[in-house]
Amino acid sequence: MGLVGASGSGKSTLLSLLAGLTDADAGEVRLSDKRVPGPAEVLVPGHPAIRLVHQEYQLMPNVSVRQNIAYAVRYYESTYREFRVNELLKLCHLTDVQDRLPRQISGGEKQRTAIARAVADKPSVLLLDEPFSHLDLPNRQIVRDMVFTLVRQEQTACLFVTHDATDALSIANSLGILRHGRLIQLDTPLTVYRRPATAYAARMTGSVNVLRAKHLPALGLPSTKPADSLCVIRPETIRLAETGIAATIRAVFFKGYHYEIEAEVSRYVCLRALTTHDGLHPGQVIHLELDPAAIWWVND
Repeated sequence: MGLVGASGSGKSTLLSLLAGLTDADAGEVRLSDKRVPGPAEVLVPGHPAIRLVHQEYQLMPNVSVRQNIAYAVRYYESTYREFRVNELLKLCHLTDVQDRLPRQISGGEKQRTAIARAVADKPSVLLLDEPFSHLDLPNRQIVRDMVFTLVRQEQTACLFVTHDATDALSIANSLGILRHGRLIQLDTPLTVYRRPATAYAARMTGSVNVLRAKHLPALGLPSTKPADSLCVIRPETIRLAETGIAATIRAVFFKGYHYEIEAEVSRYVCLRALTTHDGLHPGQVIHLELDPAAIWWVND
């Protein structure tokens, strides 16, 4: 499960509550129908079947990658311990750096080490706090793919929080949207993306046009909704055409495999659209075509 929310929405606090590291003001956390006690009730905070990987990795600085992972299974029989550590080193692509100290490896390797250590003794639940946020693009993809493979191979329930919807949309089975400490939507990534519950949920899951009903006539679209009702239109559903809605390009953003353009339709309406057309430039007049079926009405 992926959990997306803006900074300060309560993502890290929620993970701390779920891990038994913070006392709840009300309610309770349950795992397999058994209550997870908070730190005020136990000598050592935390739960033996729940592992939380922090943003800062929290590796032991003066021992090797291999020893960091082995520490998590130190109470197991030596033969199994050796087997398990070797298995995770291979699965997490850490074999080549297993004898290095944390300060001698990259951020991606540190993150993979922290995750390998967290799952070493096969917990029931793995919690990841912004697991990809500090990584460059190549390492981000490596760690993301590794998490995808690891949780399925280990059959571990995983909840990760992120502010980047791309990560959540790409690997999560279910996606939650958190705002001001409240879960405002929970569904499949596809449903949350195409049918967001609110404008906030739409913005948290990617680029989107948010318009009021009173502005739809400028797009040639009638509306039976109240004037201040909100709708969302994803940029990929807006097409460049020979005829249609006249608009003036304000900005062109190269995205690698496509362009995202910002085009002004009127004083009050500016749309973002995706295209693979080359040669577009600010000031150019274009025509846009909208599919009425792609409009989705949301709460404010």
